[in-house]
Amino acid sequence: MSKLNIFRVVLCCFLFVVLACMPAASSESLAESKHPYANNFEYTWSNISEPGATEIRLHFSDLDIGRYDKLTILDKYGNDLVTYSGITKADFWTEWYVGDTLGVRLITSDQGTAYGFKIDKLESRSGTCISNNSLAESYHPYANNFEYKWPDISKPGATQIRIHFESLNLADTYDKLILYDKYDNKLVTYSRYQSGNDFWTEWYTGDTLKVKLITGSSGTAYGFKIDEVEGRSDMFISNSSLPESYHPYANNFVYKWPDISKPGATQMRLHFESLNLADTYDKLILYDKYDNVLKTYNAHLGINYQDFWTEWYTGDTLKVKLITGNSGTAYGFKIDKGEIKNDKNVTTVFTESAKALDPTTEKVGNNSGEYSDDLKKFMDRFHSVSVEIAVTLNILEEEDNQSWMYRNIQWVFSGIGTSLGASLVIILMKRLKDKKIRQ
Repeated sequence: MSKLNIFRVVLCCFLFVVLACMPAASSESLAESKHPYANNFEYTWSNISEPGATEIRLHFSDLDIGRYDKLTILDKYGNDLVTYSGITKADFWTEWYVGDTLGVRLITSDQGTAYGFKIDKLESRSGTCISNNSLAESYHPYANNFEYKWPDISKPGATQIRIHFESLNLADTYDKLILYDKYDNKLVTYSRYQSGNDFWTEWYTGDTLKVKLITGSSGTAYGFKIDEVEGRSDMFISNSSLPESYHPYANNFVYKWPDISKPGATQMRLHFESLNLADTYDKLILYDKYDNVLKTYNAHLGINYQDFWTEWYTGDTLKVKLITGNSGTAYGFKIDKGEIKNDKNVTTVFTESAKALDPTTEKVGNNSGEYSDDLKKFMDRFHSVSVEIAVTLNILEEEDNQSWMYRNIQWVFSGIGTSLGASLVIILMKRLKDKKIRQ
């Protein structure tokens, strides 16, 4: 045999061995192993790509990998994204991955073989999010290893803002959706444990919110869709003359209400219809005219008080300030009335109308037309006036508010008035009788 023939035989054998070891690849596949694959085999199918894509995923018509063998999907830079081992599965898509290129690496052991795999389709996305939503919406499902901050969600002129989620569904603890304020301060972070449908965020101070989605590499989910935004134009409920917060109040909120001032009063106190605060970062503070702190309402687990009076405070002015943190909100508060005392120690009630109540003319509440309420107010007023007259005539001392005379002064005066009236009637009748006799 000539040297040329020997060379040809060796070359044919070499080509046969190479072809036998190479992975299968048909014109209908993007990447495909031999069926079954060989033991102690390692090969990487690289550059499965869609130029210009922002996200990409692959479709397996078949995947059958032994327990001691593994097939790994790689990104453009050779980083492991997901590994399949000991799995038999058909007709499925991988999750979405950021980038325009993926690779596949098969590594087998000497512990047996299986069918292998065939990747027959590729799908890509060209944007970072759904572009026909003017607020913010992720792709469904979102991609692994994804990070994006949406354009600002604004309500120009608003003092407070909140947004509505049609849906929020995150996969695991590595995936999170973060809300920021206008200045990129973090407000709240949502994870898989806060997933939900059809809910509003809490209120936040300002006219702008920002949304950012950050995902890991261990799974994806639906994502989110924001479909509404709502704003408030004032700092508080403006149709009440006494301080009242929005219900619920906003996070990161600081506001001092206009002074509650009653000229001529020597003492004041306020009545809360309700006071409900979320936690220790939220507090309501009472000040005097000179901004000295009188009382701070807050508690570790929040506050929920109903229908109570503050203490009496010296002076004719009280101020109310609400300060909140960013870890939750609650109902807030409503002050519906107050009481003042003057230098004669006479107590007068004032309400949201910003006028001192005169029980002889004012009607307050749902039963304002009932005789019993009006009579009670009249008697309270009559007692107050009687006390004032008695103090002026030195019959009573200002501090003498526990004595029998103080509690019954109106009846004393009414008794005196009755006696005087009877005396006048007797005198008039006597004069008429004398006149008739003379005639």
